[in-house]
Amino acid sequence: MLMLNANNLSNRKKNKILLGFAIILSLILCGELAIRAYSFYLDALANSTGRYLPDFPKPFDQVRTGIEFLFLNIIYVVWLIINKNKEKDITFIKILKNSSFFLLIAFAGYPITTDINLYIHYGLMYLNGINPFLNPASTFTSELSPFLVWKQTSTYGPISQLFFMFSAFFVAITPSLGIYVFKLICLLFHILNSYLIWGHSKNSSHKVNVTTAYLVSPLLLYEQVTNAHIDVLISTILIILIICLKNYNYLAAIVTAWIGFLIKTLPIVWLPLIFVYLIKQQRWKILFSAIFISGSIIFAASLIALPSVDAWTSLFNPGVKDRVGGSLYSLIKNILSYKILNLPVTFQVSVFSAFKPIIFSIFVVSYLIILVKPYLKKTYSATSFSTNIGWITLILFLFAAPWYCSWYSSVLLAVVALNIDSNSNRFVITSILFCSSSTVFYYLLRGIRLCDFLTLVPTIAVIIFWLVRDIQALKKPLKN
Repeated sequence: MLMLNANNLSNRKKNKILLGFAIILSLILCGELAIRAYSFYLDALANSTGRYLPDFPKPFDQVRTGIEFLFLNIIYVVWLIINKNKEKDITFIKILKNSSFFLLIAFAGYPITTDINLYIHYGLMYLNGINPFLNPASTFTSELSPFLVWKQTSTYGPISQLFFMFSAFFVAITPSLGIYVFKLICLLFHILNSYLIWGHSKNSSHKVNVTTAYLVSPLLLYEQVTNAHIDVLISTILIILIICLKNYNYLAAIVTAWIGFLIKTLPIVWLPLIFVYLIKQQRWKILFSAIFISGSIIFAASLIALPSVDAWTSLFNPGVKDRVGGSLYSLIKNILSYKILNLPVTFQVSVFSAFKPIIFSIFVVSYLIILVKPYLKKTYSATSFSTNIGWITLILFLFAAPWYCSWYSSVLLAVVALNIDSNSNRFVITSILFCSSSTVFYYLLRGIRLCDFLTLVPTIAVIIFWLVRDIQALKKPLKN
């Protein structure tokens, strides 16, 4: 008993030390971003050309913030390892109160990426009667125009535009207010996501730990609150979808997936999995209802916001059709273009053209295998199904996304949090490894122009992890 109390005191002391370091680092990082925001807007006011302004004028400034973010993640991982809180009677309000400092710091920090400027610019277009699915962002000039990297038509669905429009109302006062209104929306959705996870985990002994870990995750706070990426809404959709599936609310799951697609296109890859699952269970009435609902949603979206094929095509990000970045595709293309190799341009193009379908076929084959899994097993639980949604999303990022950004994978942590008690350790470890490493490497390396190799380390790490686990699985029967 004395030993147990001593261990508890030791862990509390370690937690306080880690908390102190985390608070100091968070304040420093927030200060860095505040200084960046101030200098960024001073430059914007003096920018009469309307040309794009870089996030950081000096690469070292960006590397420094990347290092600060890296150490925050290290502290977080150490905290996860030593924290053994098994209390079950802690309310969500208390968890929220204990996490409030980090939530407020994440909200206060100015975005390091420029996506939020594009969001609000699209909102301003809609408010001015211009359909952003048919008209590129470059056709409209706003206070945010100097901050835009991408000037194509909108890749974010009609539901996203509602949040963009609401935030855009406040740009008339000052652009910064519009940005922070959208950041507030992202913060509220992050809190909602944590609450949904807490409610879903009510019978779990890990309920408090999982909810707290999700709520204060540096990765989620940085990507979904500080940088205010729309992926926080996709996380909400994914959480609700999985909860619906586990509660056998299949029609609600279908509607949720379509709502997600009208926010951002990612959920479209989940819909076939749900339809195949319904066929496996011979839920014919629900299946026909789902088909009717899907058709109705497509028809309504066509009438309201997406009146043509070009408008629908806009959702699939045609601007990056021939681009690569932060992916295996990018790695191969840049290896071929090394000056040391001195390969002819035509040879580079032909070799890359040969590799591209090979990499993509890994995703296709994996997707087909996951699709037929329900027919290969006598029992196929909703938990297994929800994990497979996570797997197919992860494999999509690895092998079917020539243009990959680190915040895409943040949605995987929602699946991890909802399946922490299931027999899905392989998915949990793989997702955490990929999410953490890709995000840290993105913010650490892009400032020193290693952006093309961002996913080299996380992707190879994930593949090695898979291979090691598979080899170990093969050895067990041989030993027996």
